[in-house]
Amino acid sequence: MKLHHYLRPDLVILDLESDGVEATLRRMVKVLVDRALIPDEQAVLGALLEREAAQSTGIGGGVAIPHAVCPDLSTTVIELALSPTGIDFLSLDENLVHTLFLLLSPPASSGIHIKLLARIARLMRQPDFLGRLLESETADEVIAKIREFDEEHP
Repeated sequence: MKLHHYLRPDLVILDLESDGVEATLRRMVKVLVDRALIPDEQAVLGALLEREAAQSTGIGGGVAIPHAVCPDLSTTVIELALSPTGIDFLSLDENLVHTLFLLLSPPASSGIHIKLLARIARLMRQPDFLGRLLESETADEVIAKIREFDEEHP
């Protein structure tokens, strides 16, 4: 499974500034609405907030992976946001989040959804990778760095 196959430059935010979980998710979902990738903004936001209420997807180490299964989707969507200043996302380690991978999948793609979650977690466990992503100046550069990881770690 190659993570970079699911990334698009227009779904990479290089300088996300936000205040808290809900505001961050609203901003990220709005990007998906603007790109006509999700049919129901409120349903997606509700699913993401419900997941966060169960347990924070701020997994620690400056990373959050908000995710949900959405019945109205026809394909898996990943949005990546970088926040050099950091966001209080109520992470498990109580540190600010600098990288957010928002993952949405249709119910029929639950296997892909789980594999992508694992792939993202593996990527973000790489020493210094978060710092390398934050140094990126363009969305294409971010995706190229993730492509390199995919090629080095099949």
